[in-house]
Amino acid sequence: MAKKGRGSNTHGHGTHKRGAGRRGGRGFAGVKDQNWFRTLKGGKLGIFKGVKRGKFGHFGKYGFTRGGLKKELDVVNVGWLNERFSDGDTVDIRELGFEKLLGTGRLEKKLKIVAPAWSAKAEEKVKAAGGEIVKPE
Repeated sequence: MAKKGRGSNTHGHGTHKRGAGRRGGRGFAGVKDQNWFRTLKGGKLGIFKGVKRGKFGHFGKYGFTRGGLKKELDVVNVGWLNERFSDGDTVDIRELGFEKLLGTGRLEKKLKIVAPAWSAKAEEKVKAAGGEIVKPE
């Protein structure tokens, strides 16, 4: 029986290092930093020039972007107004930096609120407290 390599951790077959970290990642990880990829994509050889997708031909983002996405409105709740304003005040929520009035919270004060938009529940609560909501001019 041969005893070659006894007393050696690797039996003459290199280091212990294992895993993807030793080779810089799996698959095409980090290819944007490697010169051989630039050569394949369209350098002197230009092997894959003009290929839109595939193993080598695509680099970076592709596809189309959805346009016209709605932006979120800056909203304020009636409960917030109830805490900060006194009875009989006129509140313009645009001056406070808001675009819409929502109905979360309790409103116990009679307020005149100037708002470009509001929810049905907010309107209910303002009217129940004796106030009103008006569109800006």
